Amino acid sequence: MDPMLTPLDEVLERVDSRLLSPQTDVRIWTTGFPLLDDALGGGLRAGTLNLLAGSQGEGKTTFALQIARQCAKAGQPVVFFSFELEAEVLLQKMIAAEAAEYAAESPVSVYQVRAAFEGTDGGAGGLPERLGRYNGGLDALAAISEFAPLLHVHRSTTTSTNLDVIARTVKDVTAQHGHPPLVVIDYLQKVRPREPMEEEQAVTHVTERLKDIAIDSDCPVLSISASDRAGLEPGQRMRARNMKGSTALAYEADVVLILSNKADIVARHHLLYAANNGANFREYSVLTVDKNRSGRTGAEVEFRKQFTSGRFVPEGSVVSEDLVDERVFVK
Repeated sequence: MDPMLTPLDEVLERVDSRLLSPQTDVRIWTTGFPLLDDALGGGLRAGTLNLLAGSQGEGKTTFALQIARQCAKAGQPVVFFSFELEAEVLLQKMIAAEAAEYAAESPVSVYQVRAAFEGTDGGAGGLPERLGRYNGGLDALAAISEFAPLLHVHRSTTTSTNLDVIARTVKDVTAQHGHPPLVVIDYLQKVRPREPMEEEQAVTHVTERLKDIAIDSDCPVLSISASDRAGLEPGQRMRARNMKGSTALAYEADVVLILSNKADIVARHHLLYAANNGANFREYSVLTVDKNRSGRTGAEVEFRKQFTSGRFVPEGSVVSEDLVDERVFVK
């Protein structure tokens, strides 16, 4: 019998078994951002393709890495395919982000962690001795050491990390830990098919295969997506249609999240009458749920940036200001 063909009585038995022993079958991966989890109906679901898009420098990698760290802290395996940054750089950001949760004042920054890693911080000894000089540094190192075996970083390249490599790696991590991981791709347009293709065709092929991997592996795939030029023009609010490469991105994805600088998308009257011409808006990113097959679409929540600590403050708030597609809007 075709393994893809499932009688409904088996589905009923599987669901009943899962409810009776929930620890044996993870179906939802919480993101660590309570308002986002609420908008998504609990978090990222098994078998789904989730896209995170936004303009350059808005913190897409930071946001995705924060979700990965929170999943690992919750005891769930993660595999992070990084086409942009090396594992040490990602670890530095995680240590600084973790330290911010332990130290209320002046936690160790990403730059200080980097200096400790490189031995240019003026200290001596190993990481514990060097990071112990800073607020939250030693606590962060101890915490990350606890869940570090669950978080795997794959140093990916466009020439060697194809879809077969991704699928095989996910399978290996699943076998190692006994249940499927959260899969993070940073970023989708860097993944190349085995055969040469035009860009739009290639993005379509990669998107469809990543969705297949999510379904076959019974895990969520969270992929960062680059935007095209239209999504980067001043005064233009990015939407799913602005993701670079193919309409398949918006069509195949189960969830589309858009990160935007708040100062770029608030209505004009907020900038005119806000203190300092709305300079404080630049300290926040707005996350828009542009598509959500498992819940409500259109949720708009804001998170304060703490990029010196390599993170967003996870306790966000619902956006109260008017947000617009075009800056010419006047209330």
